[in-house]
Amino acid sequence: MSDLQDTGFWTRFWSRLTGRTQLKKGDTSYPFDSYLSSGGAVVTPETALKLSAVWACVKLRAETISTLPLQLYDSDKKIATDHSLYRILHDSPNADMCASEFWQVQSACLDLWGNAYNLISRRSNGEVIALEPLFPSEMIVKRNKVGSIEFHYTENGKTIIYSEDKILHFKGFTLDGLIGLSAIQFFAQTIGMQFDANNQAQDWFKNGLKVGGFLETGEKTLTKEQRQSLRNSLSEFSRPENAGKYMVLEANMKVASASSIRINPVDAQLLESRYFGIEEICRAFGVPPQLIGHTSKASSWASSLEQTNQGFLTYSLNPSLVRYEQTIARKLLLPHEKYKYRPKFAVDGLLRANNAARAEFYVKMTQNGLYTRNEVRELEDMPKANDPSADKLMVQMQMVPLASEQGANNE
Repeated sequence: MSDLQDTGFWTRFWSRLTGRTQLKKGDTSYPFDSYLSSGGAVVTPETALKLSAVWACVKLRAETISTLPLQLYDSDKKIATDHSLYRILHDSPNADMCASEFWQVQSACLDLWGNAYNLISRRSNGEVIALEPLFPSEMIVKRNKVGSIEFHYTENGKTIIYSEDKILHFKGFTLDGLIGLSAIQFFAQTIGMQFDANNQAQDWFKNGLKVGGFLETGEKTLTKEQRQSLRNSLSEFSRPENAGKYMVLEANMKVASASSIRINPVDAQLLESRYFGIEEICRAFGVPPQLIGHTSKASSWASSLEQTNQGFLTYSLNPSLVRYEQTIARKLLLPHEKYKYRPKFAVDGLLRANNAARAEFYVKMTQNGLYTRNEVRELEDMPKANDPSADKLMVQMQMVPLASEQGANNE
């Protein structure tokens, strides 16, 4: 009762239910809690993962990003392996996780809650020594009246308040640059409808795709015991393992309407609604449906896997990768390092074409002096050649400046 008398209770309740899209001065942002669909399904980030489409989209994005190496480059565009932050980003952000596991966590949190939080541990000189992921479901973000941000994190029943410089905060799609919006929260109605459709399909299959009908007994009236016995028989007969079998009707019983005994799921548009729900979920996460195994004719827009990967990288992954890179540069690099180093995900492996196309690309790059042969070998995970010329840029002999060719013709 004391909670209901709290002046901020209904504000917090409504914020958790509808979501706050902007964190204005003096406002508080709560993590998404749950949504109750019209069919009674409870939608939370955890329950949403029970839908195969949500699981596949979140897993695909997280695992794909986790396979992309995150490098730290210096101003000469060389990998800065001697920088302390390189090990954190590329190898192991903390003692319990490798880099791949860490980026899976970040991507999954962004897709489910819209935000990913990490506690930054530093040495006395400001050098980052570890990044520890925090549960977004336990994080409350507050902005005071002067505009500064505080992170209130609940752990073991205790609330710890972190200042903005202690938290590495990755945001999903955002309207104010301060908090990310949860796809699960804003598509909760669609996800809830998908739960309801799945539950309806499960009920129909449980009943052998049969719906209720009527039995005629003529002018006779069954006793209470006979009526209960008939219901028990019908319940036993409607089990899936009895589908297709014949039931004996006694005492001049007749089926009132044979056409109403069976129902076609297609006619009821159940299958169509489920297919549409899958495409809606893919649309929420920016994932091509065919990449999660949904290969209907309407969803196959790319003519090859290479083009599909290019579209997936360009429109779905790249916005997240850029936010990761810029947030890391802003929060983890020291002020005097911001213009000397930059983090960058290596996406070349995702865009690799077939062998013939890749070989043709390498030939053009080496013949025009853009790649050395050893750089090509490095891209193919091959050891460097011992020949000194393999580290030199080369061009074809017949390539001369246009002015020289014109002068030779005039002579």
